[in-house]
Amino acid sequence: AFPTKIINGVLFVWPSADENAVLESELTPVAHRPQETETERLFEGHWNYRELPYGADFFLENVVDPAHVPISHHNIVGSRYNDQKLTIVPIKPVTKDGFAFAAKGSTGEDAPHHFYAPSLVAIDAYAGNGARQTLELYVSPSRPGFSNHVGRIVVLKDKDGKMPKLFRQFTLPMPKWLSHVAASAFLNQDGLFLHHQERTLAKTGQYTSVLKEGEASYNYSDAVYPVSSDRGVLNFRNWMRKFAGGSIPYKNSPSMPAASADVVFDVWNGHTKYCKYCQDALRRLKKVRFASFF
Repeated sequence: AFPTKIINGVLFVWPSADENAVLESELTPVAHRPQETETERLFEGHWNYRELPYGADFFLENVVDPAHVPISHHNIVGSRYNDQKLTIVPIKPVTKDGFAFAAKGSTGEDAPHHFYAPSLVAIDAYAGNGARQTLELYVSPSRPGFSNHVGRIVVLKDKDGKMPKLFRQFTLPMPKWLSHVAASAFLNQDGLFLHHQERTLAKTGQYTSVLKEGEASYNYSDAVYPVSSDRGVLNFRNWMRKFAGGSIPYKNSPSMPAASADVVFDVWNGHTKYCKYCQDALRRLKKVRFASFF
């Protein structure tokens, strides 16, 4: 009964069935990265879903912080022991539709970050001769302290139609269930930090999207001590404060659940039990285990 759209392979639902729902949904643009025109050069990775053990605002704050990448994702994307110099260059100012900036590291190459409000961050990386890799990262709130994430990698091959060596490790042919396992390994790298950070700071009441009735939203700059590389985070928190009410309006009880390492690494309840591809792989694995026993 709800109006729906499919854009870039993602199903979007307008959660209303009243008489104006179709018109309202048509008048509200869906946040998405512009579709590529040179499809013959395009590699589109598998979409992955996971309920993450931290809020949607903490997820977005994390992915618009380029400084976290070589630290949290050490040995997968960069190294924490390399030169960590970083310069943030504005591209688009903060508006109700989002913002954009480029991160320049020690190599001097731009890494544009686009926030398409309210739910998508697209991060580009270049490898010369027109080649580009884009991380598409969607998120939506699910419940206090949790969020629903859908993401994938998209690669535009170089002008000769070749896959750059830099991107090959992310574009190897693999079944969907294996790509989902790899995605969980990546998400688990900073999951523990973000989970505990959100729940610890929520206790102060200054730094949380879970606000009780009558509480005022906070100013990010007053709650923490930002440095120059935090410009993306500042932009996002300013967007939240100016255009999104300052917090996520959860229904019912807005209390933050307690921290738990078991919850952080619970891929079964966060992904596997909802995923047909991983369920099929699990059944086959159980059969192989049973056969190998004999």
